[in-house]
Amino acid sequence: MIELQNVTLRYGDRQILDGISLAIEDSKIKAVLGPSGVGKSTILKLILGLLKPNNGRILIDGVDITSMKESQLYPIRKKMGIVFQGNALFDSLTISENLGFFLRENEKLSEDEIEERVREQIEFASLEGYEDSLPEDLSGGMKKRVAIGRALIFRPGMILFDEPTAGLDPVSSKKILGLIGSLRKKSGLGAVLVTHIIDDVFQVADSVAVLYKGKIIFDDDTEKLHDSNHPFIQSILSDKILEQ
Repeated sequence: MIELQNVTLRYGDRQILDGISLAIEDSKIKAVLGPSGVGKSTILKLILGLLKPNNGRILIDGVDITSMKESQLYPIRKKMGIVFQGNALFDSLTISENLGFFLRENEKLSEDEIEERVREQIEFASLEGYEDSLPEDLSGGMKKRVAIGRALIFRPGMILFDEPTAGLDPVSSKKILGLIGSLRKKSGLGAVLVTHIIDDVFQVADSVAVLYKGKIIFDDDTEKLHDSNHPFIQSILSDKILEQ
């Protein structure tokens, strides 16, 4: 569904991505692993068309979006849901209102259809009883589940996760990873998981790309990560978690 071909991105004199190529298959979970500042979240912004590369191409379902205008990108973006690291919920809206907000703003759906989709996501995220609560009343893990539900409500084919378990306690992290894993099993959805936590990769990802100093130094099935002799990969396998 998603392919980056020889993508280079620079901010002034600083090179963020140095000719990276990456393929993300439908119905698979792909992790992008690396420390803070290496360009992991930048890859998500490129996929969404929020940034343009200096060189290379980005293809979504075989369509080159690299030079598309903002007005052309909306139908492309609808194919993908995004779960931001900070969740990006509206503080003044209830959980149900947060879930339905973008449908009401962007889709010509009946109120009954919107309410049905909201109920689906409330049930999927196990948030029954919190429909009328505000985000401030929820734990960090529950807010993340709302953000996942909001990303799913458009019924996309791919979900992009930016550090989905960062800052969460182990129990909440386990629930979030369980939700991510169930997306593929129940709905056949694909996902891109940007993270600095290697245990998250081993729990849910079918394959992993390791980003280091602007280059992808590993891109293969997750279980093959242990076979790599690269010093950086050996170090993260020992440490289990990278500096965020």
